[in-house]
Amino acid sequence: MTADTEATERETRRPTGGRSLAETATSFAERLGVKRLLAAYAVLISLYIYLPMLSLIAFSFNEGGLTFPFVDFSTRWYAELLASSGIVTAVERSLKLAFVTMLITTVLATATVLAYRRRFPGRRAVLYLLLLGIITPGITYGVGATLFLNQLLGFSKGLWLALTVHVVWTLPFAMVVLLAGIPPNLPENERAARVLGADERTVFREITLPQIAPTVLGAAVFAFTLSYNEATRSLLLVGRQNTMPIQVFSIASSRRATPELFALGSITTVFSTLLLLLAGIFVVYRTRS
Repeated sequence: MTADTEATERETRRPTGGRSLAETATSFAERLGVKRLLAAYAVLISLYIYLPMLSLIAFSFNEGGLTFPFVDFSTRWYAELLASSGIVTAVERSLKLAFVTMLITTVLATATVLAYRRRFPGRRAVLYLLLLGIITPGITYGVGATLFLNQLLGFSKGLWLALTVHVVWTLPFAMVVLLAGIPPNLPENERAARVLGADERTVFREITLPQIAPTVLGAAVFAFTLSYNEATRSLLLVGRQNTMPIQVFSIASSRRATPELFALGSITTVFSTLLLLLAGIFVVYRTRS
């Protein structure tokens, strides 16, 4: 009798109650139910992600500021936020910069994605090169940008100098949204229009643009939101013209977070969430259509 045969017989004679740890864990998971485990995991992850934002919104309405338990419901900190000229000015700068970034990013992303749909040498290399903006560390890119733009090219620091790095940051995300939202039947519709005698301008105006318009709007909203909340890449380029995130960092780093920053965070969170939901609705609507 070989050693393998003896081991097999020992496994056969092993009592059923002596299960391994893996078998016990598997049996426990089966009794508990995989769906329940996944549901519990989803709840824990959701709490970990959203509880800080919910607590931020809750404390922004606390009369006692950062004290706990709550003193009383109040909108005092929102009034103080609106009375803070420094924060309001920084928000206005962020809105202006985000709007211009959105316009440029939307045009560039749409043109790039439409070009990517055509076959040309190196198209995938160009796409991957543009998508590098997503994985490049923000502070590293910010240091490189200030070295190149300020030190080598001699541009003065200011709000609109940050436009360059904001576009680099938002462009890949807008492209991903556009690529994901292109209708699968778009090539067939374009081909049918050409067969019927339409030229390229007519095909783009009457077929391509109407079908990708909701996705383009979704990409624009994503670009605006990303630019509005961007800080690390433009930190060294704006000079004294702080944007909203940089203004918040400067206040929180010089002293502890103040209640009016909680109010600002609440407004920004709700505003950004609504915009992203709007963008998601545009993309999903186009995909289902």
